Order: sequence, then C-alpha cells, then structure tokens
Amino acid sequence: METWKPIENSQGKILVSDKGRIKSMLRDGRILKVQEDKKGYLRCRITLNKKKICIKVHREVAKAFIPNTKNLPQVNHKDGNKKNNSAENLEWVTAKENAEHAMKNGLWENVVRDSERENRSRMIRIVSVSVETGEKKIFQSVSEAERYFKSRHISDVLNGKRSKAAGNIFYKIGGDEAAKP
Repeated sequence: METWKPIENSQGKILVSDKGRIKSMLRDGRILKVQEDKKGYLRCRITLNKKKICIKVHREVAKAFIPNTKNLPQVNHKDGNKKNNSAENLEWVTAKENAEHAMKNGLWENVVRDSERENRSRMIRIVSVSVETGEKKIFQSVSEAERYFKSRHISDVLNGKRSKAAGNIFYKIGGDEAAKP
C-alpha cells in the first residue's frame, strides 16, 4: 500500500509518497512527471505559493517519511540507485558518511565524473559588459565572474533565462564576438 503525505509548505496541494512519487491535488490528483538532473537525481517542477520551483524527489520523500532527529544534511540512497526513491531505500547522513558509502560501494567514480562534468561546463571564458558604462571585463569562468559580482545569476544570463545580472550583460567568448555588444 502506498502512503501519501503533503510536501512541506504546499498546504496539502502537492503530495509525496513513500514509493517516491509526487502527486498534484490542484486539479485531478495526477502523478507528476519527473526529470533526471545532471547528476542523475530525479526532480519535479511544481508551483508553490505562485512560484515555480524544482524539487528533488529523494529529499521530499526523506523529509516526509524519515525522521531526521540529528538534523543531518544529506540523503543517501542505500542501494546506490538514484532513481530508487522509496522511503525504505533512503537515509539521512552526513557528507562524510555519504562519501564513504559511495567509495565502499564503487560509486565514487560516478561522483567524481559528475563533479568534473559540472566544473568543465562552468570553465568557459566570458565577458561582462556594464549596462551603464559599456566597460568590458573578461573572466576565465562563470564561477570567477559570480565571485567578482557576488551574483549567482550569471549562468542564467548565459542560458537566456535573464537579460542581465549585477548591472551587466554576459556572453561566452568564442564564435562571432564582433556581433556581441
């Protein structure tokens, strides 16, 4: 038998099951579709308080069904399968315990590979152009620009989700730079 509980702050409109499924009670109680993120975790897009957010299924299952009395920060998949989000397969752990589990079960290569892939995707040279002055500045990576401007929205600009961040527009170096501002 599948058990359902409301997701935190959803006023009972979005439910999570102990089997790792998400259901919307806004219309017809349909099961919501999930997507795999870059690291292989299942996520689901929902609307809470008129804001669209992305939730990680395993974390919602753990919050709803597994007591976290020690206030541990991470959720571990006991069998190493990131798609098996049933409550019985999840546990709250420290970052160290999670890493040790990955090493012990031969999953560490996956963690390293995913981390390197994410780092490579952020190691692109970019240019910022001040909207106010037109001044250009070159950065060796998205992370460097985010640290410089104290903004986490620069990648959103590069991905077309925002037009500017920190009073600047940004573009990747490469291709036809003459066409850029």
